[in-house]
Amino acid sequence: MRRTAVGIIAILLILGAAAFWIWPPGSDGYQQFEAACWRVGALMAVWWLAYKEVERMPGWALATIPLLVIVLAVRPRWFLFAIPVVIALVILKPRLNARR
Repeated sequence: MRRTAVGIIAILLILGAAAFWIWPPGSDGYQQFEAACWRVGALMAVWWLAYKEVERMPGWALATIPLLVIVLAVRPRWFLFAIPVVIALVILKPRLNARR
């Protein structure tokens, strides 16, 4: 049920953004709401596509990823350090069904 709810929210946000784009309201300032609907709707659609994989993620990763996004948003130059670290973690991760 939760995956279905994520998909419905994504569709509603994208349809809302499209409605604001086609029929803009008379007042100013709606562009920020329209942009937020596009971005969050796209994010929810990606989450809907990857829902099974997100369920299998360990709990510490679910807490670490938003924290990492916030840190990189505040300090964008840290990408220079973060990219090699992520590549090293992907390459050096232990294999679960490796024969000894």
